Amino acid sequence: MTFRYISYSFAGLALGLALLWSVSCGDQPDPESNPTFAPVPPTLTPRVAATPTPSALGAQTPTPAPGPISTATRIPTPVVVPTATPIVAAPKPVPSVRPTPDHRSRGGTLNLASAENIVHQDVHQDISPALSSWGPGIAYSRLMRLETGPDTPLPGLSLECDICADWTMESPTSYLFNLRDDVKWHDLDPVGGRALDTEDVIFSYQRQINPEFPNSPLLRSIVALEYLDPLTLRVRFNLPDADSLLSLADGHSKIVTPETLILSGDLREGPTIGTGPWVLEQTSIDEFHFFSSHVDYFEPGLPLVDNLRILILTNEDTRSAAFQTGMTDVHEMSPMEWIRHLQQSPSAPSLEIPQPGSGIEVAFKTIGPPFEDLRVRKAAMLSMDPVRLIEEQWGGFGFVGTGFPVISPDWLLPESELASRFDDTESAQSLLRDVGRASGTPVTITVGDFGQQYLDYADAVSVGMQSVGFDSRVEIVNRRQFGESVWLQGDYQMMLGPLAPVSTPNGFLLPVFHSEGVWNTTGHRDDVLDAMLESQAVEHDAKKRAELIRRIQNHILDHGYRFMPFTRTEIWTWQPRVHDFHPNFSLFEYHHWAKVWLEE
Repeated sequence: MTFRYISYSFAGLALGLALLWSVSCGDQPDPESNPTFAPVPPTLTPRVAATPTPSALGAQTPTPAPGPISTATRIPTPVVVPTATPIVAAPKPVPSVRPTPDHRSRGGTLNLASAENIVHQDVHQDISPALSSWGPGIAYSRLMRLETGPDTPLPGLSLECDICADWTMESPTSYLFNLRDDVKWHDLDPVGGRALDTEDVIFSYQRQINPEFPNSPLLRSIVALEYLDPLTLRVRFNLPDADSLLSLADGHSKIVTPETLILSGDLREGPTIGTGPWVLEQTSIDEFHFFSSHVDYFEPGLPLVDNLRILILTNEDTRSAAFQTGMTDVHEMSPMEWIRHLQQSPSAPSLEIPQPGSGIEVAFKTIGPPFEDLRVRKAAMLSMDPVRLIEEQWGGFGFVGTGFPVISPDWLLPESELASRFDDTESAQSLLRDVGRASGTPVTITVGDFGQQYLDYADAVSVGMQSVGFDSRVEIVNRRQFGESVWLQGDYQMMLGPLAPVSTPNGFLLPVFHSEGVWNTTGHRDDVLDAMLESQAVEHDAKKRAELIRRIQNHILDHGYRFMPFTRTEIWTWQPRVHDFHPNFSLFEYHHWAKVWLEE
């Protein structure tokens, strides 16, 4: 596989890194940091809301769109698929809407809290989940979304249709989508509740892929958006990728309407008009977002509450107090907060959601002393006791992993396969004796200053390494230096810090673990690992890919490249009146709120 093939998959990681260094680092985005851009062609022309005739998007003679997107002519054009390429039909999922049982109540207001404020309302020009998933952005639909519900295993990235009715994989790089015929925009000016069509989807993706927009990396692997008819389009990708469709389900990939851009050329001040279950009624970037239910929403019976209110509470103690006093209905708790809460309310409901890729990562530089020798890397790992530290620092809410999103729980390694690689002082000392480094091996552990828990963890790791013969010291760097010099440029012997919030498995595996990966900062060269990474990247069979992924993780751990001694587990609880809270927060998903109902 060529480097050209490898390099495309780091687009999602680029977006994740931007999230990490701006949002997760605690830095508030500069309101002026994103300049205002006119929308990408096609030229905007007012549409008559009640008339489902073609818009200006297709009325003019088609011309190639700028950048990597090309829009096909409105007249369906036969697509030639090489005979050597098998045509694989994917499942055709349609969101299953069961009749609401009699015991379920309708109505009321669901109250949530967001930890961050928003800078503006333009969902294509902001990467913050405070906008896309916890703010005005939830008014929009996407072409696809993640499955949510009581039977959805977590963590997971299983896909289902949002505004599509079904999809077919025509070839490894081509997908055909049929849109639902009952999707309507919110009945607000200047859209007026008209029906959504293929032109809206193509327009939205063309706009998002503007290289000046921060969410464009998600869609840069798309090379063509082909209009076939008002409810059918084809999406072509540049190269085979088993994760291609995940970019369309990401919470940042919104479908917006051209009419809303006519007045100002952007959506920074609104109007926010979508096709989702929630209609934005009022918003204050520093205080709250208030939504009503979309009466013409295409999934009958949803949402189950009349209104949704999201309070902006940036202080953790304030969010906790709001939940304890009943101001909010759902709350994410820290491990220590949950333990205290459980003492006061022993029957409190809870949901634990593993978050692969969120937590603490450790990496070793393999091309310089002392970690160029595998035995030294193994000795360092054996000096650590991650299970004990998870108990001491996070109340046992966490696990050991390798740091990338997983499609399903069967991708995760069982604890039995991990235990032998850690917490063995005698074996660590023996390995160091074998390599002639029995004592005084100097090591600098570079840790990012992302909070006291990171610094405490680095100190604990250093103490463990000293106990087996390393002369280790902790070097603290600020967040931006960690991101730019350490994580991206590889300026470290051994590093400890957070990962970027990456959207897809391939978006992390190929650029970080492949020998030719753009962010392979450990410097390893491993043909066996490269072959496995390349195979899984294009494997659509779920069982075969899961087996490859487990082999890859064992190989990475056996060779001591990088791993996560602590992977976070989210803890959620809710008020007694809340029912059917079955979230999936991966890929910035948010559709689960439409399925919650309240017992008043």
